[in-house]
Amino acid sequence: MPDRVFQTARFKVHNPSKHKQAILMSALESYHQMAKRLLEKAVADPELMAHCSIVNKKGVARPNGFATSKYLRTLTPKGWNLAPVRDYLVDDVSAALMSHLAKTFKGKNESNPPTLAKLEPLSNEEYEQAYKDLTLAPEFPLNPEHQQRIDEARLQGHTRVAHRMERVFRSRAFTKAVSQLLLKIDGPTPRPIEFTRSEFERGFMLAKCGNNFFCLLRLFSPRSRLSEKKELQAGFVNISTGEDLGGKQYPGVILPLEMGREFHEEEYLRYGSPQSAKLIARRGLDDAVEFYIHIAFEFTPVQVEPTTILGIDRGAAKIGSACVIGYDGKVVIAGLNLEGTAFSSEMAAHSKYIADLQRRGIQKHPKFRLRGRRADAILGEYANWLIGIAAEHKSQIVLEKIDGVAMGRFLKQSQFAKLFEMLSYKARRVGLPEPMEVPAARTSQTCAACGHWAKENRPHKDATGKPLQDVFRCVVCGHEANADENASQIIALRGLQQIENGGKFTKWIVFEPWLKAILDRDGQATVQ
Repeated sequence: MPDRVFQTARFKVHNPSKHKQAILMSALESYHQMAKRLLEKAVADPELMAHCSIVNKKGVARPNGFATSKYLRTLTPKGWNLAPVRDYLVDDVSAALMSHLAKTFKGKNESNPPTLAKLEPLSNEEYEQAYKDLTLAPEFPLNPEHQQRIDEARLQGHTRVAHRMERVFRSRAFTKAVSQLLLKIDGPTPRPIEFTRSEFERGFMLAKCGNNFFCLLRLFSPRSRLSEKKELQAGFVNISTGEDLGGKQYPGVILPLEMGREFHEEEYLRYGSPQSAKLIARRGLDDAVEFYIHIAFEFTPVQVEPTTILGIDRGAAKIGSACVIGYDGKVVIAGLNLEGTAFSSEMAAHSKYIADLQRRGIQKHPKFRLRGRRADAILGEYANWLIGIAAEHKSQIVLEKIDGVAMGRFLKQSQFAKLFEMLSYKARRVGLPEPMEVPAARTSQTCAACGHWAKENRPHKDATGKPLQDVFRCVVCGHEANADENASQIIALRGLQQIENGGKFTKWIVFEPWLKAILDRDGQATVQ
């Protein structure tokens, strides 16, 4: 039976009208307030454990999820205006309460009673006190890691560096304190509403009409003044079942969805089956509230038995370089590269612009997020391309295991980790096995033609003294190649040897003779 894979996609509600924004915010606030009310009433009940537990065979009362849900239903008013999401509310609050009760029952760790923040902004008195605390504070506490870096610089005698670091970190601490005050003034955003059923009459439903996608949410009871029925126009289709919904009356909110290329929502809609959804409100940089729908999709891909290996090297002159080899060690495809020059220039321009904004004292700007989003989008495109090749050739994906010291010029440690994560969930979605990691040591200095390792295989300068970054030249057999492409082949071969070893790492003294044997010392691993 195919494995079940679950992935979540984020959709932004497209340009909602002021009326629709008011309806959504009203539902979220009502849900939040009711959840807060249920938690506070339950925690204040002296018989809480008795209501939310069952007695086991040993005569000991233990917290029980069914009993907790049953108890919470008695506290939820039947005439609530969000009656269609009552079951979801009970499940949500029950999960928080069960976690608290389980910790309390064990008695090992103290558990604070669960609660939710109030949605109202600060009163005038609270605001004045918070403002006084901010302006009259002699200084703001530094992050312990920042303080450690300052102390280390002083111990090493770098007093000017330490002084400059302290000024920067003090400024950051002040900015953080101001941000926290602004959050208090605005008030928190309400708790998300989770829908665990995909149905027409209850919960949520994904639909398509022409080239547009919609999420249908059943929020209000028929008695609510915000409840309204709308006729679905011709062409509306249930994505899950293919049912024609045109002409039907829908007693809920119809939300058009934005499709962002970097999140590949269309891929989810085409191949996945929607299982649950969350309605979320977030404040943007301009303090305007934006609404999102997070939907969990189920994929049931047919599992693929690998017949080749796709090795990926993180870039020295490229963002990434990959190749596909067979289980006989011979190269099937080489040169699967993502060039780094344009990427590096673009990221440098973003960083320069951000640094200029920070020097001018600007701490909130859309450009701050744009750099990371752009990097993620490029990595996502590369991951999709590699997954397509891996699926076509039934490949086991292999990457080098990276630490912070060994990172390349283009990919930060977090970005490389993100690339690994992207490849992991995309591979599961198409039925490929989980990507595997191999030791990174010596992969960039080992010849993919004869297996000889030497630091001299990576010359730093040419005959004229010009620096080299991407040249591999074996000092034994004379094999020349792009350094990243050569390394990707060694990584693939290291993955092959690791598979033969039951998936366990092997030391270099074990891998080197195996490598030379499979290459036969005469360049047998050449492109077919």
